Amino acid sequence: MPRMRFACLLVLTPLLLASCSGTKGPQGPPTPKTTKVGGELIIDGDPAPKFVVELKLYEKGHDPTPEQMIPKCVVGDNGKYQFSSYGKADGAVPGEYVLSIEWLKIGPGTLFGPDKLLNNFNSPFNKDPRFQVTVTEGMPVEIDTIEINTGELKQQESHPYASPSGKRK
Repeated sequence: MPRMRFACLLVLTPLLLASCSGTKGPQGPPTPKTTKVGGELIIDGDPAPKFVVELKLYEKGHDPTPEQMIPKCVVGDNGKYQFSSYGKADGAVPGEYVLSIEWLKIGPGTLFGPDKLLNNFNSPFNKDPRFQVTVTEGMPVEIDTIEINTGELKQQESHPYASPSGKRK
């Protein structure tokens, strides 16, 4: 009987090792190619504050859907920003976009409103030429410096894609 167990163990060991080889299941679709996109944001003559100003790129002419991937970022040092889609600062998939900006408050693990820019720049349908961005494959995009004077802003109606009154989903 002990010899039979030993023989079974010899036969089963390679099978067990093969099943634990570290290979993963089926891989998802390949990540689309992205192009670096970034720029600089100035508010009231100074670099935009770090970590509380969020920017997004919405596909131009399309209503965003909940499952849609939206390139986004927050402003870093010296008002600079770099968009991320699938990885850190990887940019955006080539296409036509509308840039949106929200100046929010920081909370535990999230940003929330109301927008300190009074909803002037958080619409995916903004027609202002400063907020139109074209991304071409292999050609990094440096968006012209955007300067905002908050003294000139008037309260606008919020958009369903912004977070003027609550936490982000």
